[in-house]
Amino acid sequence: MGRRVSRIAAAAATAAFVAGCAYNDHFDNRVDRFDIASEQARDQMILTNIVRASKAEPLAFLQIGKVTGVNSSSNQMGLPSVILGPNAPASAAAHYLRGQWAFGANPGASGFGANSLTTSGSTTFDVNPSETKDFYRGLLLTVEPETLAFFSEQGVAPELLFYLFTEKVVEEKAGHVTQYVNDPLEPEKFAGFQHYVALAMTYGLAAEPEPGAAKAKPAKKSGGGAKGGADKTSDSTASDSAQTPDWRLCFDRSAWGPEVKFADNHPMCRSHEKLANPRMVTFRDREGREVKLQVFPRSTFAIFQYLGRIVAAGDAGVITLRTADAIGAGALQDDKLFVLNRSGPASCFVAVDYGGGGYCVPDDAINTKRILGLLAQLLALNTSVRDISLTPEVRLLQ
Repeated sequence: MGRRVSRIAAAAATAAFVAGCAYNDHFDNRVDRFDIASEQARDQMILTNIVRASKAEPLAFLQIGKVTGVNSSSNQMGLPSVILGPNAPASAAAHYLRGQWAFGANPGASGFGANSLTTSGSTTFDVNPSETKDFYRGLLLTVEPETLAFFSEQGVAPELLFYLFTEKVVEEKAGHVTQYVNDPLEPEKFAGFQHYVALAMTYGLAAEPEPGAAKAKPAKKSGGGAKGGADKTSDSTASDSAQTPDWRLCFDRSAWGPEVKFADNHPMCRSHEKLANPRMVTFRDREGREVKLQVFPRSTFAIFQYLGRIVAAGDAGVITLRTADAIGAGALQDDKLFVLNRSGPASCFVAVDYGGGGYCVPDDAINTKRILGLLAQLLALNTSVRDISLTPEVRLLQ
């Protein structure tokens, strides 16, 4: 009888240990959790910097270099009130149990095997501040039309891009120069800016490489030679030697609706005409006067400051979009440029606590979520591999 019970106990313990190993070997759910956690951490970092900008505080950017997850499980199983040994005591007196092994009778005491299941997990990650010269140089330089073209090809609405990436427009008409800033806190100048946003959308303001611009050349490779050395391309060599074409602003006639009339717009996209300033376009107003309009882009750093001013302004900073592409339809419909609630709804896409207050991006703030994605891409474009501290791994195979 004792042998039979021993076999049952051993089989049950083996099954429990195998089940624990099987659980430990499945890592797909952990990968999914790490992916979601890293995305949330990135969005919270971006949102925190927007909140900092709303308070005129310094910004700080971090990069996650490496995430490592470890998970383990162990089992210890005992059978209830079963005593194995040379003696079969009539009672549970302690002196009868000397030299014997009991499963489950008194868990935790000396000489007894308890029922237990232990699972542990740990996650380690490297976080590095982005404080390099190259990172801040990219952060402070204005966003070029080439980058805007990349975002436009992703399907981002031109109106959203125009608000986000344009600092101001300067109008020259009949010898007078007027500046219109993209700032809802300056209502008079902002109204003039919104007028030109509407015209830009009507006449399909876009960006393209200048006619005759040199095509991008591949980066030069260093290292290697006649003796069979491997070619190596450094990150700095690739960025410095690669030549990119010059880009210009132009009017895309294919985006015009049937009601749009030609207003002597120049330059037209896919044409060979050139203006002295690639950031300038010309057209004629309703009185037939020539208007020269120069567009001044923002830097990535200035975008954070701009969104911070919108947050600080509260209701006065709400910008309503007007084009159908920007507003969207159905579940993706949203006519606000950027929304951040101080006491938001129960369901938030991302939320942060900063300075004693809570900030929430609502789930239905579609354009706000798009802007967070654009900022993540802009920060990635400004981050070199050298800015991310990676721990090298060396494996020796014998």
